[in-house]
Amino acid sequence: MARNGNITQYDVAVIGAGAAGLAAACALAKEGLGVICLDNRFGFDGEDAGDTRTIALLQNSVFLLQNLGVWKKCQAHAEPLKTMRVVDDTGRFPPVPAMDFNSRELSQEPFGYNIPNYRLVSALAEQARAEASCTLHRTKQVVGIKNNTDRAVVTTAEGESFTVSLVIGADGPRSLARREAGITTSEWDYNQTAIACWFEHSLPHNNISTEYHRRSGPLVVVPMRGRQCGLVWVEDPDEADRLMTLDDDHFARDLQQALHGTLGNIVRTSRRSAFPLSGLVARQFSKGRTALIGHAAHILPPIGAQGLNLGLRDAAMIADLACGAVMRGEDPGAPLLLAKYNRARRSDILSRTFVVDFLNHSLLHGWLPPLQAGRSIGMHLLKMLPALRKAVMREGLAPRTALP
Repeated sequence: MARNGNITQYDVAVIGAGAAGLAAACALAKEGLGVICLDNRFGFDGEDAGDTRTIALLQNSVFLLQNLGVWKKCQAHAEPLKTMRVVDDTGRFPPVPAMDFNSRELSQEPFGYNIPNYRLVSALAEQARAEASCTLHRTKQVVGIKNNTDRAVVTTAEGESFTVSLVIGADGPRSLARREAGITTSEWDYNQTAIACWFEHSLPHNNISTEYHRRSGPLVVVPMRGRQCGLVWVEDPDEADRLMTLDDDHFARDLQQALHGTLGNIVRTSRRSAFPLSGLVARQFSKGRTALIGHAAHILPPIGAQGLNLGLRDAAMIADLACGAVMRGEDPGAPLLLAKYNRARRSDILSRTFVVDFLNHSLLHGWLPPLQAGRSIGMHLLKMLPALRKAVMREGLAPRTALP
């Protein structure tokens, strides 16, 4: 950090303090770069914050958190994910067999861990505060980002200005960083609503995460500590509205029925939150002195635990490139470096966006015989061919190339 009159200078500004933004800030600061992270709050004040989401962290995301010194703060609240089960619950013909993907087929390690979102974000915020070269700056909002040839200038609603070599936009779907950089997007709506909460149940979950593929969209159950699971239940908007108006007992009854009793009685449910499902992908992931990560760059439906894990790979990649540039005495926001970031992330993001979007549409439009037949044939092949099943599991955990 340095001062030039009323303007404070840093190496990097991270706009947004969600999990991806804080991970990027921690990674950069750990290598000695001067980082300012700007948002209106950092972390959560326990469950009272009302965040009912849980996050399935795949292996490489866990490795990143270990390298940042964050995982030791998370581990006591995380539950291993040892089996990923896919169940066709559409009732369509031809039938699609249920499929278990077991982590033992790849290694003795679990696929990853599930953790409440507020625990993860709060642990990352705590680590960011502990990094000597990281400043967490509370602001009502960032109102301007000007990309100049040699530096970028970030302006807040309070009238403060910061100059940086690199801006990392981690400010979500309506990203100011993306708009100020002049980056356009492809966006689409699914006419679906996701309900998120967690619940207690009477039977053990045995560390099995289950995706029920239903006509209205996926219903995803992910293990938590004890006899608890996180839930993302996707429905058409009218049915989601009905479910949100139910009292806890009636919602638990409907959930138990949707799960076909596989977890026994639903004992208790948390507060529910609902959000419309949409898709978004930036047409480029960097421009000027700005790089996009997380939901500023891409938004996916909740299938296959891809969303935040993509965002954490974004954070790791831009940190790798920026830290490498500084170690070589180069500009971490130079056009060639950000062009390299754009190329490095394109294949991973676009391939997963396509696959997840196709899977979600195959549920909504599976009444078309070719789609249902394709899903059935694909699952039968995975059951019959262990080599193919292992390849799919490896690719689901991380891309084969350009891994930060």
